[in-house]
Amino acid sequence: MATIAFAHTKGGVGKSTLCLLVATELASAGASVLIVDADQKQRSCLQWLERCRHAGTLPQTLKGVGVSNMEELKAELKRCEHDITLIDVQGSMNDLLIAAVVGSDLTLVPTKANAMEMIETIKLFGWAQTNLKHAPLRLVLNRVEGIDAHTAVFQDAVQMIRDNQLPALSTFVRARKVYEQFALEAGTLLSIARDASKTEQVAKARRNILDLIADMKAAIDPQ
Repeated sequence: MATIAFAHTKGGVGKSTLCLLVATELASAGASVLIVDADQKQRSCLQWLERCRHAGTLPQTLKGVGVSNMEELKAELKRCEHDITLIDVQGSMNDLLIAAVVGSDLTLVPTKANAMEMIETIKLFGWAQTNLKHAPLRLVLNRVEGIDAHTAVFQDAVQMIRDNQLPALSTFVRARKVYEQFALEAGTLLSIARDASKTEQVAKARRNILDLIADMKAAIDPQ
């Protein structure tokens, strides 16, 4: 069983949507997946799961549970009833974030490619390195627009990653309209592809997430 956390000390970085995208691709491949929603304020993942359940689009092997404190989170991780457990935490530094990082095989830190978010990301990596013995954090650039790679803002962000020697996954996640549609009640990206006009968009979007998952697996097990 693998446990992966999606965490940041700042809200609005897209970690919940990314968690759900990864979860649904893993579930579509046949894995038993549990999402532990540890964001006490938003519960974005649990709300999405409920919307999909009502719409009849939720993958059968995808489940979700909410936790409100460290004890509940630790108890959920000890159950080991699923192939993969994904943890979504609130966008702030708190005990649940710490417990999620410590209890995970890998923690993804989704970050937009701009100076403001990079500064917060650098602080989080520095804190983890100083205070946690077990902190396998990996930065992933998220919501990257098609033209971003050619802008000074993007290049500055990349340089900040290099200057601070932040471990980052090679795949970055594009900003895509189908991800926004998925976030409503689609259940999986595949379900959006039933619309023939979206087939090519969905194929690119799925390939993006599958490439990210491959990077995640390599980070957990380099062999």
